[in-house]
Amino acid sequence: MLANKSDANSPRWFGINWQISVTSGWGVLGLNLALQAERDGRIAAVPLIKTINSDCIPEEYKPLMKKTLGRERVIRELYGENEKDRLQCDFPVLHSLCNRMASIDAAERVVGTRNLAIIFFEDTTFPPFSKEVASRFDLILGGSSWNTQILRARGFENVDTLIQGVDLGLFRPIRPKGTKQKPFFVFSGGKIEYRKGQDIVVAAFREFRKRHPEAVLLTAWHNLWPKSIEGIDHKGHVQGLPAVGEDGQIEVPNWLEANGIPKKANYNVGLTPNLTMPAVYAQADVAVFTNRCEGGTNMAAMECMACGVPTILSSNTGHLDLLDDSHCYPLRRQGPVDAVFPYQGTEGWGESDVDEVVEMLERVYRDRKEAEAKGEAATRFMQDWTWRRRYNEYLGFLGRFCSLRS
Repeated sequence: MLANKSDANSPRWFGINWQISVTSGWGVLGLNLALQAERDGRIAAVPLIKTINSDCIPEEYKPLMKKTLGRERVIRELYGENEKDRLQCDFPVLHSLCNRMASIDAAERVVGTRNLAIIFFEDTTFPPFSKEVASRFDLILGGSSWNTQILRARGFENVDTLIQGVDLGLFRPIRPKGTKQKPFFVFSGGKIEYRKGQDIVVAAFREFRKRHPEAVLLTAWHNLWPKSIEGIDHKGHVQGLPAVGEDGQIEVPNWLEANGIPKKANYNVGLTPNLTMPAVYAQADVAVFTNRCEGGTNMAAMECMACGVPTILSSNTGHLDLLDDSHCYPLRRQGPVDAVFPYQGTEGWGESDVDEVVEMLERVYRDRKEAEAKGEAATRFMQDWTWRRRYNEYLGFLGRFCSLRS
């Protein structure tokens, strides 16, 4: 089935072949690419998968997204509600890829005049069929320098790098300087799973709280795929897995209590739209990300840094694009990582040292002046990580293969 743009005088379309939303990293990426396209006007985004949570889009962005969603409706009228139907588009399409070059939303079902893809992967093992999949795309854009380096080392040639951006209108310092706040909030974000390393955070915070009983662990650990939590107890830092309630929410507080962090010392924000996260970050005295691997550059960490939160980061994989001693607290002790299902290859992953995490938490706690300076430096660093810049880079890649409206 052929999808045509309705007005020959309007900007050329490009398809976004994954689901736009405000509650996932992929969703936020798609949302911001679409918003930048509306502001820029040279090309126009059309979502090829039905958008969800559109009512949670920030009010100031809704007029722009109304145009994008209008094009989505046109496409859906052309091929109906059956998203399994093959769709041949007469415009370029941007696809999504993940581990082993697998498609997030069936790239083989949608074909554009030109086909580009963004990939975020953690597993460094690529089966033989990956080369055939890669050949379907004019260009594959790694979501971090590490992703691109691994792809090139595995013999993939049609690759480059496109790093995510940050909405600096939303993510900016809003907590008054010098605020004397009790308790001491330690923030940790990202869906709870072995790869994200929340078990290391639990072990470090448990030790840190022995010295500072007023400390509270503030978490945003909701996981829409509970099966992926299996393995988080592999290293022995924690016991058991968190249960899933009847409402689908991960019962993080109960699990933390069972692992030595009482409910009065932990608070989980649950599934939270991206636009409300600045208010969460504003409560944090420090953010800690002990991720064993990040295929991208870790959106939550980038947002914390943009908000001026002193941030502790594991020195591995996608985090390496963010790291500098001047604006964060790098965890330099990185050991080898066991491969835990479903991952097979862990080249470049890093196992953070619990004692070093505790040392960094102590450093932030005891030297608030240094922490504030690092937070301010992180905000300055992130000023160059705008979605506008990333979108312009995407246009540069797209322009290699087709003409753009001037």
